[in-house]
Amino acid sequence: MIVNRVDVDKFKETVEKARKDPANGKKTMEIEGEWRIGKTGPQFESKIKTEKGGEIAIQSDETLILGGGGTAPNPVQYCIYGLIACYAATFAKWAAVEGIVLKSFKIKATSNMDLTRAFGVTQNPILEHLKWEMIVDTDANMEKLNRLNEIAKERCPGYYCVTHQIFPEIKIIKQ
Repeated sequence: MIVNRVDVDKFKETVEKARKDPANGKKTMEIEGEWRIGKTGPQFESKIKTEKGGEIAIQSDETLILGGGGTAPNPVQYCIYGLIACYAATFAKWAAVEGIVLKSFKIKATSNMDLTRAFGVTQNPILEHLKWEMIVDTDANMEKLNRLNEIAKERCPGYYCVTHQIFPEIKIIKQ
């Protein structure tokens, strides 16, 4: 059964497998990217493997004021995009499981950016007041939508990443 572009049966099957054995709910994510030295266009590129769509090239470029060419989305745009895309997927999936049909669903994210920390000038937070508006067309009432929002906050991997301290282990390998 497909609801909100979600294969509900497949999703429920995956959740049930993880309930029976939590190891089934684990996955290693690996992404490799390269700073494109000696090339024109965007400064950074990754080739992301998909399950059915093959390999997709994703490029980013800093804005002009940060020394980039402004030819592709900047890394912070991708960060916010990834966050709201993950949140949208979580919200839509759990709405589908609950039988809530979304006629349309949009998210608009806004944040104030203070680059003075990135410049080494201050210790101010780089992103402040990240907020988004979810515009949802559905027959479900606000009580159900608010409950779904709480479920999404609890279960969205992207939301978890920005609301919990996660410190990457960084290793430099010199060639």
